[in-house]
Amino acid sequence: MAVGRLALAVALALVVAACGWQLRGAGGGGFEGVPVAIGGSIDNRFSNRLAERLRGLDATVVEQAADARVVIEILEASSRRRTVATDADGFASEYELRYQIRFSLRAGGRAGPDQATFSSQTVRTSASYPADPGNLQGRDAEEEDLRRDLRDDALQLLLSRVGRRL
Repeated sequence: MAVGRLALAVALALVVAACGWQLRGAGGGGFEGVPVAIGGSIDNRFSNRLAERLRGLDATVVEQAADARVVIEILEASSRRRTVATDADGFASEYELRYQIRFSLRAGGRAGPDQATFSSQTVRTSASYPADPGNLQGRDAEEEDLRRDLRDDALQLLLSRVGRRL
């Protein structure tokens, strides 16, 4: 009985794999071989990280919009910290860090007539962390690590939205 179920499961998996079906998000989101340019007034670290993530999805990152099928235009990337909890003396005991990227997708010079575009969209990520008034350097280092993680999470959300349009 168990062997029959196992054989059925294997046969079903082979049929599904043979027809090209895959889990949503499992295939890199349609970036394979797509020439992509990055635009906007962003710093080099952000631009380099986005280009690195695109290459990881097998996109071809190009310098000029004329050479791209799509252009990811970064309109704004920012982070903000706010106090979410205070202790009995009124000092911060917990902070929330928010990171957001506002972007648009436009057709590049190598786009086909059916290339999808979209106007401004925003992705946001956030996380909380404890404030330790006795360890300012440790808190600052933890905040910087968290900011980097939130940026990477926001980039993943951005790439997921863009990948669905390719």
